Amino acid sequence: MSRTALATSAQVLRDSNYNTASDVGGSDVVSDAIEQARDEVLADYGDPPRRSNFVLDSSQTVYEFRTDKKKTFAIEKVYIIDDDNNRIEYTDGTASESNQEYTKDLDFNKLTFHSDTVSNYNGNRVIVDYIPNEIHWLVRLKAALYLIDRTAVTNADENAPTIGLRILQRIQRIEKAYMETRVVGSEDEKHFDPTFGEVIPQRRFWTYD
Repeated sequence: MSRTALATSAQVLRDSNYNTASDVGGSDVVSDAIEQARDEVLADYGDPPRRSNFVLDSSQTVYEFRTDKKKTFAIEKVYIIDDDNNRIEYTDGTASESNQEYTKDLDFNKLTFHSDTVSNYNGNRVIVDYIPNEIHWLVRLKAALYLIDRTAVTNADENAPTIGLRILQRIQRIEKAYMETRVVGSEDEKHFDPTFGEVIPQRRFWTYD
């Protein structure tokens, strides 16, 4: 199963202040840094990092999948739970029921389904697995820090400690802010479901006759 790339080699090299992969030992070293960072971040914050759900209504085709208005890096999976409790996966495309596709708008954190989809699954639950932008930045910066630590030892780079400290401080700020807004399912979080994630009441995009 293909996985969403949470950072690119070019991004990590730029953040760690290197020009090319050869500066750090080659492209395999950069890829390994990204993989290690990904594994660490997802182990800390879950895989998928965030999950939400909402219920389809036959009169509405546009739905929000998060309400905090923060930036989303990517959508991993979208499922509709049918009447037999089967997960039917929909993919990003042209909002087609025949092709089981939806369209996304990450600027507004919304999904659009075809009218046939919402008609066929009126009252059924949709599950959305998505990656907040903070997760992208944590993977990206931790991979950069890994490269800096590695090359500081092998190349005795005198600038590495300063750059590394700056990146570490940024990682700590992102982690602190992310944890403060994370839904953890406490008793006072009425919109959290331990299995299906955060329940999203639909308000922003719904229209009424």
